Amino acid sequence: MDYGYFCKILKGELPLNRKERFYTGTVLPALLFHNGLSNLYHFFSAINNFPREVNEGTTADIFLFYTEYNLRESAGDRNVGRRIVAYTKDTPDVIVEILKPIRIFIIIEAKMFEKINQSKLNGQVSRQRKYVSEPLKKTFQLEDNQIFHIALVPEASGIKDSKYYQVINWEFFIGNQALDVTSNYFYNYLKFALDNYKDLVAKNGPPGTVEDYKTGEEIYRNGKNNGSWWVGMRGVVNIIIEDAKTNKWKSASYGMNTIKPPAGRKGNWITSKEFAELVDRYRE
Repeated sequence: MDYGYFCKILKGELPLNRKERFYTGTVLPALLFHNGLSNLYHFFSAINNFPREVNEGTTADIFLFYTEYNLRESAGDRNVGRRIVAYTKDTPDVIVEILKPIRIFIIIEAKMFEKINQSKLNGQVSRQRKYVSEPLKKTFQLEDNQIFHIALVPEASGIKDSKYYQVINWEFFIGNQALDVTSNYFYNYLKFALDNYKDLVAKNGPPGTVEDYKTGEEIYRNGKNNGSWWVGMRGVVNIIIEDAKTNKWKSASYGMNTIKPPAGRKGNWITSKEFAELVDRYRE
């Protein structure tokens, strides 16, 4: 469909789908797999230090492609595949597992209209590295150069490369002569989203989101000094107990608020004093 005509009819039909799952679970695969596998491997070639031996000729379709992959749910009691211990429900938007000639994992965390900043994304990806990447590395005995974490975001978001991930902008698919995706129906959805990003992006983060991310050592110190920080995440108590037992709590990153979020779910927030008490009780 012609892009101009698409824009015209879109404004008179159902409201534009703003869910990121639409862009990561529908638009992204449609563009990556348009007319074969070439686009997928062009995308891989944009990843820094990606192994050259993984390409369309050597790997072809010998890979697995997962969207909204929750390791804890998938590796549960009725799992199919390897048994992997997972402590949280951190869910990357996409995980690609290359099976040959070498095993490679590409983990993608994508954003579209969510109001995001560098600190918040760093914290989210840091948790995914800890609770998704590290279990995968341990299970499959991978080296650091066999697992890649990518942030797929609009250029206008201002997100830059971090020690936790490499940024690839959604604009990779727009005007890229190597891809030939303009005839793909979902190309129009992506182009419209990016063309109108400044009007469509959320103006404020959703209620209950964290203000910042702090290391466990910083939170522990605050708690010991009778500070009033709130620490939040899903299953916060169990996560901190596990981190204390494995001595990961000092360098781990945790969500932090100066006040308890009014929309925060019960059981997902504790004080920094409670954090310190848990660490003292369970650390080695």
